[in-house]
Amino acid sequence: MNRETLERVLKLVQREMGCENARLEIGGDPPDTAEILCAQVQDGFRLVAVFSAPPEDRARANLRLKQLAESFFDSPIEAPRTRADAEEHLVKRRLDDELYQLTARIGATGALILDLKSPVIWASSDGQLDGEDFDEARQAGELVWEALDKGVDLSVVGGLVPEERATALESFDAETRAKMERLLARLAGRSLKARRAHLLRAQTISALRDWTESPEGPSTQSSFIRRVVHGDSLGYMVRSFAGIYLLAVYFPGPFSELHVEAALLHALPVIEGLVLSLPPIDPPPSRGKVLQLPRRG
Repeated sequence: MNRETLERVLKLVQREMGCENARLEIGGDPPDTAEILCAQVQDGFRLVAVFSAPPEDRARANLRLKQLAESFFDSPIEAPRTRADAEEHLVKRRLDDELYQLTARIGATGALILDLKSPVIWASSDGQLDGEDFDEARQAGELVWEALDKGVDLSVVGGLVPEERATALESFDAETRAKMERLLARLAGRSLKARRAHLLRAQTISALRDWTESPEGPSTQSSFIRRVVHGDSLGYMVRSFAGIYLLAVYFPGPFSELHVEAALLHALPVIEGLVLSLPPIDPPPSRGKVLQLPRRG
């Protein structure tokens, strides 16, 4: 076991939990005091967080410690070892948290980070569906736009029973209907609010990529990019940072531009630092053709 790496991860756990101390232990009974939380790692080992006072929200703190234990340690082996990408995983988690806090401050539906060069979603305040990649997200956005052109709200349709859903989608051709059905199947079980948030993110990705790829879009040589759109079904603000990255916050309609601008300027230094600390990401192979529909936003 690499002691130096393990100690570094324990310090990261300590910082993320806001506790006085963090350790890995084995044997005996788990500590049974209000100031100590434990999460099982593997083969009898426990990840332990020691606080100076009992956590105010013990259930939430317990869940957080369990998530960290799963993030930083591999599946069962003879002795626990840190994941090779443990620090990278932590940076991504912190980046998602920063985006989530940003959306909460400005009342946005969500926030995401793209870049001008590659089909990669660097971070998203609401996460991604399992296995979803950039092309799938963009195609979902194109489907939402096509549905809205016919007055169909896919977030609502996703909550209908199969017979009602078939009726709602009958005006589309067979290929488009099949794609919409697959999209809605991926959202099955989610609340109306969650479906709307996910599809609005897809719309934003579609609109942004259409814009960046258009002749009117920004150049990769641009030193600064700022874009604001106030649409009836989608509003968003985009600011560039570190040359090629785009931070976008999106809303279900118009928003307070000055309020959002101030919040983005405040959040960007931390977000930029986290993004620049990540290693390059190779985009996944494309698994589907993106629909070529009229450009938006």
